[in-house]
Amino acid sequence: MDGLKATFSIENYLGGIYYLTPDEILFSNNMYTIQESKNTSTASLSKLPDIQDGLFKLILFSNLDTLMLNGQEVLFITKLKLTGNNVVASIVFPDASLEELEYFLKVNIKNFNTNQKAIIKKLALEAQNNKKLKIEVSNNF
Repeated sequence: MDGLKATFSIENYLGGIYYLTPDEILFSNNMYTIQESKNTSTASLSKLPDIQDGLFKLILFSNLDTLMLNGQEVLFITKLKLTGNNVVASIVFPDASLEELEYFLKVNIKNFNTNQKAIIKKLALEAQNNKKLKIEVSNNF
């Protein structure tokens, strides 16, 4: 399934079934990653509505009680991958420390405007508060 599309059927306690499709499903080290990707080739960071769309889907996925594949429960995390033009290096939240965040913003001082820097800091906070969510910001090479 690595990198393939998959359709999720999410069932609530009232019997409602909802169908959602993430951008990718990745598998590594016995862990599934449900990934949404937002890419831009003309800017350093995707537009806020695109980021919000990806976060909305992943927050839904990250709040699942269990993930079943072929009748078996599997381990999973969710990841928002943001790629942009001219971004130097990459960073993954919540794994990155505050010092790594400051360094990342410093080496990208010409790439991110004040608003984009604020968005990245808020994304770091979101990932810190949601233990099943990772957020990566990197170059779109």
